[in-house]
Amino acid sequence: MIFMIVYLFCVIAAVGLGVLAGWSDFRGMTIPNYIVVFVLAAFFIACGAAHLGGAEGVLPARTHLVGGILMLAATFVMYALKAIGGGDSKLAAAFSFWFGTQGLVVFLSYMVFAGGLLALAALYLKKKQPVASPAEGSWIARVQGGESVVPYGIPIALGAFAAFIKLGYFAPETLKLFLE
Repeated sequence: MIFMIVYLFCVIAAVGLGVLAGWSDFRGMTIPNYIVVFVLAAFFIACGAAHLGGAEGVLPARTHLVGGILMLAATFVMYALKAIGGGDSKLAAAFSFWFGTQGLVVFLSYMVFAGGLLALAALYLKKKQPVASPAEGSWIARVQGGESVVPYGIPIALGAFAAFIKLGYFAPETLKLFLE
């Protein structure tokens, strides 16, 4: 029972950290490194709790490590090509450890969808400039000032949250594995 509680706490913490990352990215186009470290630490603690609690199938370590490393390599290339920022790269990779190779497509699909909606919002903000006096340095101020920027931390967090739900991280069937 204690391992299930630790696991759930870590999943909820990762979701909360995703919200914090999205908010930070929205306000100032930065994602602090401590958020990425805590998302990754929460994964390793949850993975350990699953294995110690006899629910290895919840977070099979090997496939999750491979998924995270693959995403880290992909986002590193994207960062090197200046397609995304360093914080975005690290955050996407940290969440990818949570989803592994089996859940990576689900996470990426939700993330891309949310990113597309945010990009459309950026185009609208840039063209119409509906916010009279946005906070200085915020994403809205930068877009309305003519920059073509998107705070990718928001779609990464939304994609992670949707993937946690879709992949059953909170599902009774998943939690039941800890009680067997």
